[in-house]
Amino acid sequence: MEKDNTTVNEINNILKGNTGDKNIKKNKNELKNINTLFILNNTKDIRDLAKGEKEKVLEKHIKQRYKNILKDLVIKDLCKKIELTKNIRHNMISSLKNRYDIISYKIYTKTPFLVGAGIPSIDEIGFYWSRNLGLPIIPGTTIKGAFRKYLESEKSTFIKEIFGEEDKKGKVSFLDAVPINDIELGIEYQTPHFQKYYNGNQPPNDVYNPVPLNFLSVFKGKFRVDIIIERNNNNIVEEIQSNFKNFIEYYGLGAKTSMGYGRFKINGQL
Repeated sequence: MEKDNTTVNEINNILKGNTGDKNIKKNKNELKNINTLFILNNTKDIRDLAKGEKEKVLEKHIKQRYKNILKDLVIKDLCKKIELTKNIRHNMISSLKNRYDIISYKIYTKTPFLVGAGIPSIDEIGFYWSRNLGLPIIPGTTIKGAFRKYLESEKSTFIKEIFGEEDKKGKVSFLDAVPINDIELGIEYQTPHFQKYYNGNQPPNDVYNPVPLNFLSVFKGKFRVDIIIERNNNNIVEEIQSNFKNFIEYYGLGAKTSMGYGRFKINGQL
């Protein structure tokens, strides 16, 4: 945003009066008549005004106003997509209930989670986005794989029935977990100190420069998890219901679970 040439050009046009947008002209006039409640609460603004740099102060506040407008538009678009996703999933599950047993949970984040750390990404560390709507989701394959590991650690006798074998399909399908309310993303950092050692070229040594890496994670959000089971398999339904809560709340999903990431709280069944 700070290097957005389009925004800078728009601001320059506003300052020069080269705009036909009546609302923008109105905003400029409002900003020129800013009272002490709006602008003189900032010491730097007062100093700039004292130096006669009115245009500099005006540009700053117009740019901030543009940022706020853009932020509002992004949030509104995100809310529309989440509502659309929620309705699609609700309708889909309603259409399947006559043919399958379905277990549906509402889960919300207790700790940040990161899914897709190993996939190709524009970020230094990958992140999984829904291909169609650009929303953070938890792939059904991630839930399935992690839940299988958990049941194996619990010595479950239903592994093959639930997940299948090489030449035989399992009786359970795990759908992607989709957001059902506002989500909050955050940027986090990790700083490997022994990069040359991790790359397999050099021994670990304190003389190497640390290399900070940043990555996205979901800080906050509520998601819907749907598990579809073939009819007349009550023992499998009971096995999932008796284990899924402990799995999702303590075992965790995604990357960095050993560091406390990927823990959720079940907020009831749907």
